[in-house]
Amino acid sequence: MLPIPANAQTSEADEIAEVEQWPADEFDSDAASEENMILVSGYRASLQSQTNAKRNSTGFTDTIFAEDIGKFPDTNIAESLNRIPGITIGREVTGEGVTIAIRGLGSNFTRVLLNDAPVAIASVRFDAQGTNREVDLDLLPTELFTQLTVNKSPVASQVEGGAAGTVNLRAARPFDNPEPYVSYGFQGSKASGTGKWGYRGHVLASATFGDFGILVGGAAVRNNFHVDGFETIGWTNPNLTESQRTSGLRNATGGGNFTIPSTVPSHAGNGLTSGEAIDEAFLLANNPGATIDQIDNGLLPRLARPRSETGQRQRYNGLVSLEWRPSNNFHFYVDGMYARRDTDMTRTSMNWAVRNGAAIPLNTTYDRDDCSQGCVVTGGTYANSQFFLEYRQYKDTQDYWGINPGMEFTFNDWLQGDFHLNYTRSTFRRENPTFLVTTAPNSGATVTYRNGGGIPSIETDIDLNDPANFGWVGGGRVNLNGEDRETETKGVRGSLLFGDKRRFSVRVGGAYDDTSRRIAPFDNTNPWQNAICGNGPSVTFLAPNTVTTPCTGLNEPGDATPAGFPTFPGFGTHHTTGMPPITYAGSLIPNGGVPSYLLPGPNGYVTVDWDRVKADTDYAGHLAQAAETGASATGANGGLIREKVASSFIEGNGIFDIGDDTLRLNGGVRIVWTEQLVGGLVSLPSQLNTPAGAPPVLDGGRYPNTITYPTLRTTYSNLLPSASVAYEFDRKAVARASISRTMTRPNPNALLPGASFVQPSADVGTIGNSALAPYMSDNIDLGFEYYTGGEGVIAFAAFRKEITGFTQNRLTNVPFSFFEPYGITTDSLSQDQRDALASRAKPGQALRDVEVAVQQQVNVDGKLKINGLEFQLTQPLDFLTEQVGISGFGVQGNLTLIDQKGEGAAVALGVAPVTYTLTGYYEKGALSTRLTYTRNKGAQGSGNNQNGIPEAAIFGRGYSQLDFSGSLDLGYVFDNDRLPTLVLNATNLTKEVQSSYFQFPNATFNEYNPGRTVLVGVRGTF
Repeated sequence: MLPIPANAQTSEADEIAEVEQWPADEFDSDAASEENMILVSGYRASLQSQTNAKRNSTGFTDTIFAEDIGKFPDTNIAESLNRIPGITIGREVTGEGVTIAIRGLGSNFTRVLLNDAPVAIASVRFDAQGTNREVDLDLLPTELFTQLTVNKSPVASQVEGGAAGTVNLRAARPFDNPEPYVSYGFQGSKASGTGKWGYRGHVLASATFGDFGILVGGAAVRNNFHVDGFETIGWTNPNLTESQRTSGLRNATGGGNFTIPSTVPSHAGNGLTSGEAIDEAFLLANNPGATIDQIDNGLLPRLARPRSETGQRQRYNGLVSLEWRPSNNFHFYVDGMYARRDTDMTRTSMNWAVRNGAAIPLNTTYDRDDCSQGCVVTGGTYANSQFFLEYRQYKDTQDYWGINPGMEFTFNDWLQGDFHLNYTRSTFRRENPTFLVTTAPNSGATVTYRNGGGIPSIETDIDLNDPANFGWVGGGRVNLNGEDRETETKGVRGSLLFGDKRRFSVRVGGAYDDTSRRIAPFDNTNPWQNAICGNGPSVTFLAPNTVTTPCTGLNEPGDATPAGFPTFPGFGTHHTTGMPPITYAGSLIPNGGVPSYLLPGPNGYVTVDWDRVKADTDYAGHLAQAAETGASATGANGGLIREKVASSFIEGNGIFDIGDDTLRLNGGVRIVWTEQLVGGLVSLPSQLNTPAGAPPVLDGGRYPNTITYPTLRTTYSNLLPSASVAYEFDRKAVARASISRTMTRPNPNALLPGASFVQPSADVGTIGNSALAPYMSDNIDLGFEYYTGGEGVIAFAAFRKEITGFTQNRLTNVPFSFFEPYGITTDSLSQDQRDALASRAKPGQALRDVEVAVQQQVNVDGKLKINGLEFQLTQPLDFLTEQVGISGFGVQGNLTLIDQKGEGAAVALGVAPVTYTLTGYYEKGALSTRLTYTRNKGAQGSGNNQNGIPEAAIFGRGYSQLDFSGSLDLGYVFDNDRLPTLVLNATNLTKEVQSSYFQFPNATFNEYNPGRTVLVGVRGTF
């Protein structure tokens, strides 16, 4: 028989599981009868626990169980949850499952709890802001957990914040298995594309000593990666001049991010005559068969670049859990968890510079004749092309600490309670320097371009693997930047239950949570670039509207401003402000020295000798002097958000026997008070140094700037009712229904100030909106399940969500004084800006009262309606034993269909309209195997107006993955339970790629190939 583990209860705040309240023989009348008894273990034991928990819930809940401590059936938490209907997982470019989305809403609408308490983790994925409310699950190892619960319909006692649903991760505890217990496992891992093996391993030891228990465990993972891919940073078309298109509307479809030269430059080659005018006649003559409409609106990748990401990621986890059960009426526990992850990755990409380039199209072809609504270039030759290498390091360090003590107590048969504390802290630091060198402009480079709908072919007549072809001239640069992040959660919660929880009870309680998120981007690009390739000026200064001086690689010491460098009032030898003249030491890596810092690369293009660059440019010293800035290279706004949330609830639960049937009821209401404190950096122009006695002169945004840190406070409250009913027919079938209101607080990145007022016309400023209202969702769920015996279940559910609270960027007219709480006053403006304000002022009107426009995210009218259907099947095929003599087989699958309809500006992105998972499993004797196929249909991943093209959006292509898991129990084979089990796992067997496209399916946006990963090793217990 399947043992019912003590850890089957997910939470005192959840009425759903409490599986242990049912005697084991009540779980399955078939299993209880001797002639139908089937012994299950391993994966089937996990499935049967999952089925029993589902059947005994009142609302819509699914739970994944470990068979025993350290024996979770999957190697990744996200992959485990992917087996639940309605779940879609988000993957890193490395192929790892990281985040989960529930029922048509993005991962930021999913609330993640750790041991019933809110958790926030400071993290940034590759090429993502990571500023929302999702939790990266790849920091937490499955081996340290015994169950994962997804609540799709809420109860009043559950922590709010998940408009889509709530996931509770339950860590292992000693009394989950009261016997002395040691679990261990070790696997070597090999990802295709890398020649190095990684590893993963864990050890957990648990023992109880009468009424006291202790569990100690640790896990470690090291993964090596080599991910090849292709990126575009969007698609664009040329910005034709009046002479290049003489009739019709130029650039009617938007875009226009590159310019075709007005005359043929020297060294263009391809039979072109230097100095010849490039007008409409030229374009038509050199692109036979193409129309001017096609040439004007045909899309090319903005930066077509093959990309390679190589490196390693290491993760270490520790878990300590103490339990004390002095009597049946009192239960005390303390759970502590630690995690650390170090990532050292190198990204290289070779960019064909279409964006801001000056390529000349020749013999181009297009995918359609009518290009008035846009079209895609399918082939052509592009003279006067240019390439650049972008070399980037990702050095990440991430730490997480968490502790949650708690107690549960019973005073008598009619009064019970619980009390919990929790504290977590997470830090993240990323160093993200960039080294970018280019081929020389106007050097005669030619590109032959072919696009058949997948990754375009880009061939050139220059050797991109020859360091001698690269330098600074033509757009080279370096960046020294990164981010520090920190999250912290503190909370307390408790409740009292009155009545018999097996029949009818009322629970009342409350909670207080204090959560803070701090993002501190840092940067020291300007001094580092000045030293490396900016000719080493003696004074750090900023060029107008830029963050760096030109990276020309000059090596001309002296006190004269070199040709090509901008000059400013107050700088150089002719000054009146008291600033010293600039002298130059020369570039540490002059233009001619660039090739000596490059190496031929394994991907057909050069790479960087990074260790030598660091040593010769004092990278460590410049990094140590990096200062906090207002925004990061990922686009994340810097700042602090602190949310203080107080809540209280009342909830009723009833279980009523009606003949052989059972009726379960749950209903309640939760009221939540939220206080948000939002602060962020604002950079203001400072006064230049001036001679003694002279009036102060405002620089107007050049150098140096003053940093302020305004903080704003917002409060709101919400009422969240919920009710669920489940009617069970003779332990064979369950019909259930639920109605509820849920919430998710707004995107933190939109709340942060990010205040800026820099336009000389002083008419438009940008700012965050700390007063954004939360998303609210009204939900209806209906479902029916039929239980076929053992782990078998056939389930159907229909759901509807109506969500409000979506946001979009809008311009709003306000008096200039609107910016004063953010530290931006009329005194901080340049003279030109004050003059512009004065020119619009009414007679006698103060400058602070002049109307200006502010651009910010605002809540908009509109509603997103999500209708969905879920189907689930788990069925052992034991009946085949009687039919054909085959036993041990089973199938598991789920299908989710989602239809979204937005009203107004409401739209949910990134969730597939069709997802399904199908698993075939075999478990008998010593052998256990699973083969799982997962499919997500493509979905829109962004809003429209991408890269200035109104009709353009980014769409994810459909993704499939085939995984295998198998084990051979040597203890069973040799009748010795101390022998280990051999395990073999393989993910992404068919090496499927992750891909997306831009507006048209034959315009690939990004594509990554993480390859196949194989893990082989042992697992055991004693």
